[in-house]
Amino acid sequence: MSEYQYVEFRAVDRPLDDKQLAFAEEQSSHAEVSRWNLNVEYNYGSFRGDVDGLLRGGFDLYLEYSNYGTRVIKMRLPQGLPFPDKLLERYFRADALEWAKDSKGTGGILSLRPFLEEMDYDNDFDVYLDAATRIREHLMQGDLRALYLLWLCVCGDGNADPDDLVEPPVPHGLADLPTKCAELLPFFGESHLFLQAAAKGIEAGPSLTSSNELATAFIDAMTGDRASAIVRRLMIEDPSRVKSDLIAEIREPSTSSNWPCTDLKRSLDELNQVCDRLIEEHNSKQKKATEAKAKRDAGKAEEKRQLRIEEMRMDPEKWLKESERLATAGGTSNYAAAADILADLEEAIGGEEGQKITRKHAAHLVKKHPTLNMLKSSLRKRDLLS
Repeated sequence: MSEYQYVEFRAVDRPLDDKQLAFAEEQSSHAEVSRWNLNVEYNYGSFRGDVDGLLRGGFDLYLEYSNYGTRVIKMRLPQGLPFPDKLLERYFRADALEWAKDSKGTGGILSLRPFLEEMDYDNDFDVYLDAATRIREHLMQGDLRALYLLWLCVCGDGNADPDDLVEPPVPHGLADLPTKCAELLPFFGESHLFLQAAAKGIEAGPSLTSSNELATAFIDAMTGDRASAIVRRLMIEDPSRVKSDLIAEIREPSTSSNWPCTDLKRSLDELNQVCDRLIEEHNSKQKKATEAKAKRDAGKAEEKRQLRIEEMRMDPEKWLKESERLATAGGTSNYAAAADILADLEEAIGGEEGQKITRKHAAHLVKKHPTLNMLKSSLRKRDLLS
């Protein structure tokens, strides 16, 4: 199997300006680049552009995938991580989950790069980037649950012993984190049920202030001079950049450094055992649901077949012609359908007469189409040929 690598950058808060776009276009001669995305794939070779430079130069998210085990997510957080350093130390893991602060300001880049064995081919990149976008939004609101989810994403790192690796403090309300966020877990080889397993027995959490409530509070506190300044910026500057700056300003007071937690100190092995039980329960329910659906479908199909048999009793000749039309039309599915018609017609007519009519017609079809071996096979499977 040849090597394969896929790389994508995504701008979330605002499109790239002209200078940022020019820098992005310099990073790879193979990439497709726009003000919102850069993506490129390699069957031989790899992306050698400045990943962190692109994240500090306009893009907000980065995804890297290879079929030889590389799975990387990076996200740019312009306002930083609004959690105490001592708490963050419990979540960060060397190489697997790291925070690189900018040399100036409060922003930085959060990187997920666990060591993983080679995994099956995967191309749900839009799903994973959408999930990362949602997680980033929660982080920027001061939602510690999002950081715990990222820890779950990287805890399967091959450099860690499941018995020795202990989880960080578990944020309350973990079960209520939107399931769309958990869609990032499969990118790192984890079940989407892993979040549900970790949330077992965890208390409800605080409610986040809605965007509408934040906007209302911001507007109520705004002075006339401030409103005039915003309007001037909108008229002179790039509106998307002004919007992005305002959103960051509105969000900032909502960040929480005191999210309630429970420090259970469960090992990764314990979490895996809970997850395995949930997977087993989920698979059992899915199996039962599939079997029930198959039973319903079979019942409907049989009901439909019985109605057709009633029609056949009224006009057998019509169905003999239909089987001949299907055989002449050709194709495996048509041959099977022609054989089904004759088998049902035999049942509809009944007795020796039904057997005589349908077998005579089957022999006629074979004689008319002597080279159609698949037709013969379909007729034999329904016991219509001697």
